[in-house]
Amino acid sequence: MTSIQGIAGLDVVQALDKSEDSKITGSQSFQYALDAAKNLVDMNKAAETNVSEKTTDFMTGKNDNVVDLMVAQTKSNILMQYSLQVRNNLLSAYKEIMNLSI
Repeated sequence: MTSIQGIAGLDVVQALDKSEDSKITGSQSFQYALDAAKNLVDMNKAAETNVSEKTTDFMTGKNDNVVDLMVAQTKSNILMQYSLQVRNNLLSAYKEIMNLSI
């Protein structure tokens, strides 16, 4: 997670610091996962908006710095790949839970 933060330069949702004495209940863990997913979607949207603005500025000649544009595109791409992997792992975990026999 910290390597993604370093590469993307964005504030990724930090894991909860919980001591061994305090545990997250079912509803709290679901709420945390839901909030984390919402924050990840918001960060993707912000990164895409940033890339769009930098691309428009570059095409209109307002900014001639290609490096900034490429860095923004790479950050956005890495964040999107990360989001897709999180989604894939959550779906995999959901499928495993649904296949459990009770």
